Amino acid sequence: MANDELDDDKDLTVVPMPGESEAEHARIRASNDRDQKLEREGKTSRHNKGYEEAARGKSPPEPEVERVIDE
Repeated sequence: MANDELDDDKDLTVVPMPGESEAEHARIRASNDRDQKLEREGKTSRHNKGYEEAARGKSPPEPEVERVIDE
């Protein structure tokens, strides 16, 4: 990088990435706390449903088709 380009960087404003606010961190922590509580109770949260299977490389089950109609 040329020195001219480095000098230009001094005028830039640093902006946090989206989702890096304290409110966002608090929301994520609360969600994780709820998920962990349900897990301790032997339940799976709607949010985490399917994550275990995906982590193991399993696909979700195919939905059963009751009937097919021609329109």
